[in-house]
Amino acid sequence: MRTVTGASTGGSSGRIGRHVLAGVLAISMTGSIALVAVPAYGDPTPPVIPSQNEVDAAKRAAAAKAAQVATIEKRLAGATDRLELLGQVAGRAAEAYNGAVYKLGLAKVEAKAAAERAEKAERTLADQRRHIGRFAAASYQGGGDLAQVAPLFSVDGPQELLDSAGASRSISSAMQASFLRYTATQLVRNAFRLQSEQALKRVTAATKAAAIAKTQAAAAQRSQAAAVAAMGAERRAQITQLATLRQTSYQVAEQRQNGLEELARQRAAAEAARKAEELRLRAAAKAAAEAAQRAAEQAAKRASRAKAERARKAAERAEQAAKRAREAKTRAEREKAAREAEEAAREAEKEAGRGGKGGGKKDDGNDNVPGRSGVAGVIDFAREQLGEPYVWGAEGPDAWDCSGLTMKAWARAGVRLPHYSVAQYEQVRKIAEDDLRPGDLIFWSQDAEDPGTIFHVGLYIGEGRMIHAPRTGRPVRIDSVYYWETPDFFGRP
Repeated sequence: MRTVTGASTGGSSGRIGRHVLAGVLAISMTGSIALVAVPAYGDPTPPVIPSQNEVDAAKRAAAAKAAQVATIEKRLAGATDRLELLGQVAGRAAEAYNGAVYKLGLAKVEAKAAAERAEKAERTLADQRRHIGRFAAASYQGGGDLAQVAPLFSVDGPQELLDSAGASRSISSAMQASFLRYTATQLVRNAFRLQSEQALKRVTAATKAAAIAKTQAAAAQRSQAAAVAAMGAERRAQITQLATLRQTSYQVAEQRQNGLEELARQRAAAEAARKAEELRLRAAAKAAAEAAQRAAEQAAKRASRAKAERARKAAERAEQAAKRAREAKTRAEREKAAREAEEAAREAEKEAGRGGKGGGKKDDGNDNVPGRSGVAGVIDFAREQLGEPYVWGAEGPDAWDCSGLTMKAWARAGVRLPHYSVAQYEQVRKIAEDDLRPGDLIFWSQDAEDPGTIFHVGLYIGEGRMIHAPRTGRPVRIDSVYYWETPDFFGRP
C-alpha cells in the first residue's frame, strides 16, 4: 500500500515539478525574450514642412543674395569705365588750364601790340605838335600876332587855335593841313590808348582765369588720385563680400574677378581692333580712290584720249569700291572692296604714266600740305616718348600731357601748334574719319557738335592706331583709335 501510495505520491510530485519547471522555463524564456530589441509600433514622427511664408522668405533671401552678387559684380565690371571717366574729368580740367594759359598768352600779345600802337601814335602826335609849333614861330617872326598863336601852347593846344576864326585866318593853308593831321592823329592816339588799356584789363582777367584753372586742375588731379586709391580699397572689400556670399575664399573670389576683368579687357581690345581694321580698310580704299582720281586728271592732261578714258573709268571703279568699303557689313566684303580700289588706282596710275614725258613721280597725297614731308619725323618723335609719364600741363622733355605731346611732335616737322587741344583743332585742316593718314590728329570732346568742348588729342600713326598721353597713371602709349570712346573730330596740320 505504501509502495502504491508512494508511487502515487511520486507521480503527483513529478507532475507538479514538471509544471514548476515549465513555469521557470517560461519565465526564463520570457526574460530572455525581453532582452531582444523588438520594434515599436507607435505613432510616426510627422515630417518638417516649411510654411508658405517660410518658403517665400527663403526665396526672397536667395534673390537678395543673388542681387547683391550681381550688384557687386556689376560695380567691379564698371571700375575701368569709372577710372576712364575720372581721367576724362581730370583731363578736361588740365586742358582748361592749357586753354587759360593759351588765352593769357594771346592777351599779352594783344596788349603789347596795342601798347606799341599807342606809343607810336603818341610819338607821331608829338612830331606834329612840334611841326605846328614851327609854323607858329615862323608866323611870329614874320610879324604875326603872338597872342593869336599863344593857344598852341595851352592845355587844349591847337583845338583852341582852330576854334578861333581870327587865328584860323592868320594861319596859312599849309599850317591848317598840318593841324588837321594833328587832330586826326590825336583821335587815333586816343583810340589806341583805349585799346591798350582794355588789352591790359584782359591780361589781368586772363591771369586770374589761368590761376583759377590751375587750382581746379590740381584739385581734379588730387581728386582722381584719391578716387583711384579709394576704388582699390573698395574693390578689395567687394571681393571679400563676394567670397562671403559665395561661401568661398578671398583668393578664389579675387582670382575669379581678375579673370572676368581680363576677359572683359580682351573683348574690349578685340572690338577696338575690329573697328581699327575697319578704319584701315576704309581709309585705304578712299586713299586709293583719290589716287586714281588724281591719275585720271593727269592722264586727261598728258595722255592720249583712249588712255585718259581708261584712267577715268578706273577712277570710277576705285570710287565705287571705296563706297562699297564704307558700306560693307563684313570684314571679307570690306577687304575685297579695298583690294579692288587699290587695283583700280594702280590701273589709273599706269594709264597716266604711259603718256606724258614727265610722268613717273607717284603722287603720295602730300602735295600742297605743309609739313607732310616730315610726318615720319613727327611719328618717330612721338615713339621716342613711349613710356614717359602723363603730367598735366607738361610739354616734355620727360613728361607730357596730350596736347603738349602733339605740339612738340609736330614742331619736329617745323609746324607750330599751341599747347591747347581746342586751339590745335582750330589751326588744322578739318578732315573726315576715313581720310585719316599717319600724322593726323584725332580729337575727343564732351559735345560731338561743338569743337570748343574738345579735351583730348592723339597722334594717328596708321593701321587704326595712335600715340597719345592718356591720363594720370597711364604713360605715353600706343592704343587703338577706339580704345575707349569713338573720337569726334579729325584734323591735318
